[in-house]
Amino acid sequence: MANVYENVGPIALLPGVRRFNFWTYMYAAFICIAMLAGMNFLQIYLLEVNLQIPRGEQGALTGLLAFCTEVVALVLIVPFGVWSDRHGRRPIMVGGLILCGIGYGLYPLVDTTTKLIVFRIIFAVGVAALSAVVATVGNDYTQEKSRGRLFGFSGVMNGLGVVFMSAGIAQIPAFLQNQGYTPVQAGHGMFFAAALLCLVSAIIMRAGLQDGMPVRKTERPPAKEMLTSGLRATSNPRIVLSYLAAFAGRSDNAIKGLFVSAWVINVAPAEGVSVPDAMAYAGILMAMMGGATMVWMPVFGFIIDKLNRVTGMALAMGLAALGYCSMGLITSPFDPAMRPAFILMAIGQGSAIVASITLVGQEAGEAERGTIIATSGWFGALGILIASLAGGILFDVISPAAPFVMIGVFQAVVLLCAVFIRLRAPGKF
Repeated sequence: MANVYENVGPIALLPGVRRFNFWTYMYAAFICIAMLAGMNFLQIYLLEVNLQIPRGEQGALTGLLAFCTEVVALVLIVPFGVWSDRHGRRPIMVGGLILCGIGYGLYPLVDTTTKLIVFRIIFAVGVAALSAVVATVGNDYTQEKSRGRLFGFSGVMNGLGVVFMSAGIAQIPAFLQNQGYTPVQAGHGMFFAAALLCLVSAIIMRAGLQDGMPVRKTERPPAKEMLTSGLRATSNPRIVLSYLAAFAGRSDNAIKGLFVSAWVINVAPAEGVSVPDAMAYAGILMAMMGGATMVWMPVFGFIIDKLNRVTGMALAMGLAALGYCSMGLITSPFDPAMRPAFILMAIGQGSAIVASITLVGQEAGEAERGTIIATSGWFGALGILIASLAGGILFDVISPAAPFVMIGVFQAVVLLCAVFIRLRAPGKF
């Protein structure tokens, strides 16, 4: 009986994992990315309406808040991974959602930028907790033969979560103002709704995620030893490759989110396009890329399950490098003929994420899986910091396409590393 396992479509679950555990994880992939990504585009309403920050200062404050989030992640994500290996994934997931909910609930009550930063840090602690365990839970639930498929489908849920925030939660202020509420009250309603959703989701995680640990307590290394296990794992070249891919995968996502709309607005005057129309067009581009990613990630999940994981990584990095470097050939983001390049970039970015998670999940041992995957997340957070800072400078000094080409070059380096490791240490998977 111990070897009896359940399937969910093409995904084979590990023995002991039930279908409701799987669907709870899929909901986690949906709601966690929604809450994490949602703060960045909901807070602009708060800055504009509630705090009335001058528009010339909003960009700098937004960057500072994002910087605080990534610094907190760099400090806490590995300790949260260790905690999950010692005491289970579920408490970290539940606690992370509660902290995010508290952050959302406190956010609209601020009256100074200092309080805004403090409350963002509370939210960032929740972000670090969720970032440490979401991918780990997925790796705990699936058999090796369907690891890529699971993360391909969870990628779809990620995309739907972002759509939910933009098409659902972000529409609350307009709805409430039509009901007679003031703009400030409407903003309160939006953030309180997000806070309530976090708290309800924490209850769902508590009820639906698998309890316990993948290994017995006696099989776990001491806590002090586990704190450095993510670094000690670099003796495995495949782990190193997954860390490099996490750095690239998270940083290219940040570059896409930060600079696509900035590029469109930057060239709008030369194209004779107003700023509101440029913002609308940027939204169309982002939606188009998001749709392409959601369609492609399950396909790539199937592909990577048929390949050696390092071969799959090389394929992913090749697509990503090609997509991001092709931005250097864009004559104008408003030219419809350029849209295939944006789609290719989105496909490459989604491939990099799936390849990174599946490879690190395959190579990380059960006893230290949470810590090693959290270390991968640490490299991802570092990638966001560096890409955001360097990309901003290149955007201003060279061209709007320069940040994308920078990431494409780095992905090409990771591609070469993957080819080298594949030739030197082929392995069965």
